[in-house]
Amino acid sequence: MGISQTSGPAGGSSMAGASSGVQARDISCSFRRKTVLENVSFDAHQGDCIGIAGINGSGKSTLLSILSGIRKPSSGSFVCFGHDLFKDRKAFHSTVAYLPQDNPLLDDLSVLDNLKLWYGRRIPDDLPVLDELMLRDMLHLKVRSLSGGMKRRLSIACAIAEDQPVLIMDEPTSSLDLHQKEIIGKYIRSYTQNGGIAVLSTHDEQEIRMCSVLYYLSGRSLLRIKADDAVRLLKEGRDSL
Repeated sequence: MGISQTSGPAGGSSMAGASSGVQARDISCSFRRKTVLENVSFDAHQGDCIGIAGINGSGKSTLLSILSGIRKPSSGSFVCFGHDLFKDRKAFHSTVAYLPQDNPLLDDLSVLDNLKLWYGRRIPDDLPVLDELMLRDMLHLKVRSLSGGMKRRLSIACAIAEDQPVLIMDEPTSSLDLHQKEIIGKYIRSYTQNGGIAVLSTHDEQEIRMCSVLYYLSGRSLLRIKADDAVRLLKEGRDSL
């Protein structure tokens, strides 16, 4: 795999100049005759941080797994920089970076060896993400010895190994302390400021207020919503307005 020498996605995928961003249209998903998502649609432009809020079990993780190419939808389209990724699934790898809820790391390996699995055999000293996610001083530590926040930062670094222009994250700072949340939040802001598109699921107030555009997954569909309303609905445990 190639190694980007630039910070953020601006120097990454050749798709970055093909169109203004992302269009998800009429995405539906059913399991065993039960409809989980129904005609989900949204747009995102370069520099956007899209938040998808909702109570547990509302379908946020299912939607993100579809947008990342892990799961196939029942119907719909997902166009990123001019390419419908549901029709051109090989393009997912170079276009979309995905951070699942569970960190995709090997505990018995060091931080450096985990990075090598994603970036290739040699990690350059000037790789920006080492400083942006504060990984440089822990390269030789075993993953099993890391805190939850350290593992999360490493997982993000692994996810963006191809310098993808879209970063999809499933609750990126859930259960982390304020210091770790700030490091990751700062990275997400830098990523979008450099032209990337971030899409994250969340029920965390700090993440909600960081998003430039916010949706609430309600009744199997997305509703555009203000941050204060999303926070109120989550505190009340409601899945609809």
